[in-house]
Amino acid sequence: MVLSTVFYLPKLDQKYSCEYKEIPEPVIFPGCTVPLHGIDFPDPFHCRKSAVYKEFVNWSGRYLLATGIIVNSFFELETKTFKALIEEEPDVPPIYPVGPIVRTGSSNEVDGSGCLKWLGEQPSESVLFVCFGSGGTLTQKQLTELALGLEMSEQRFIWVVRNPNEKAKHGSYFIDDDEDGVDFHFLPDGFVERTKGSGLVVSSWAPQVEILSHGSTGGFLTHCGWNSTLESIVNGVPLIAWPLYAEQRMNAVLPADDLKVAFRVRENEEGIVVREDISRYAREIMEGEEGKMVRRKMREFKDSALKALSKDGSSTKSLAKVVETWKKLEQ
Repeated sequence: MVLSTVFYLPKLDQKYSCEYKEIPEPVIFPGCTVPLHGIDFPDPFHCRKSAVYKEFVNWSGRYLLATGIIVNSFFELETKTFKALIEEEPDVPPIYPVGPIVRTGSSNEVDGSGCLKWLGEQPSESVLFVCFGSGGTLTQKQLTELALGLEMSEQRFIWVVRNPNEKAKHGSYFIDDDEDGVDFHFLPDGFVERTKGSGLVVSSWAPQVEILSHGSTGGFLTHCGWNSTLESIVNGVPLIAWPLYAEQRMNAVLPADDLKVAFRVRENEEGIVVREDISRYAREIMEGEEGKMVRRKMREFKDSALKALSKDGSSTKSLAKVVETWKKLEQ
C-alpha cells in the first residue's frame, strides 16, 4: 500500500487541495482491497505546505524512472496490490517482492533483561509482548492507561518501557534512556509489584526477534513498523496494532483491515487509548474467540511466508528476475 501511495501521490496532490486528513471520502488505490482514510496517510502528508511534503511529491515522480523496484514483502501477502502494479499499470516499473527479509535466530547479544529466561517459565502462547520499537514513546497519561489496562486484563506480558515524552511520539530518537538507572517511577504506584510474576517490565530494549519466535509468546502489541510487522508474520504472532508516527498508521491498515490478523486500537477524543479498551484488546487477542480466528489466519500467512522463501517460492523467483535484470544491465 505504501508503494501504491508513492506512485499515485502526484495525482492525489492535484486532485485534493485540502490536507489529507480532511479528505471527505476514503481513498482506494489500484489493487488495494481496503480504502485508506485521510488520517492514515504518513505524517509528512499532513502538512502540504511543508518542504518535506513537497519533496515527497517530487521524488514520487522519480520512482517511475527506476529500472525496477525491490520490495520487502511477498506476493501472497499483498496479492491484489502486486497484481495491479505488475500487470495493470503500464507506467509503473517492474516490481520485485523478495521478502519477507527479517533477522532470524539469535542476536548474540547478552539478554540482560532476562526476558528469554522468564519466557521459558511461562505456558505456551500465553504472553503478550508490548513494544513500540526503537523510537516510539508515549505521554505520561497514556503510559498510565497502558499499565493499568495490562493489569486489568490479567494476561501475562513483557512490556518494553521507555520514559514518557509529552512532545513527540518518536521521542526515543532524541533522548538517551539510561537503561541501568530507570526505576519506573513514572508507572502507577505499586504496578510493578502487583504484576510481578504475571508481567515483566523491561527498560528500553529487549531481544524482539527471539521473543517473537519463542513458543510462550502469543500476541504482539506493536507500533506497526514494517520490520516488526514482518517479524510477527514470519513467526505467526497475531497483533494489536497501535501505530504512532511516520507511515505506521498506513502499515496498520494492512494487517487490521485487510488481512484480519490484528486488532487496531482506537483513541478517544483526547487521543488516548483508555485502560478498559487496552484490557479488552489484550484479553481478546490472547484468549477470545475472535483472537483464535486471528491467530489461525496469522499462522496461514506464516506458512505463506515460508513458502515464498522456499526454493520454488514466489520471492525466490522474483529475486532471480532481479539477478537477470542486473546481468542484462552489465552487458
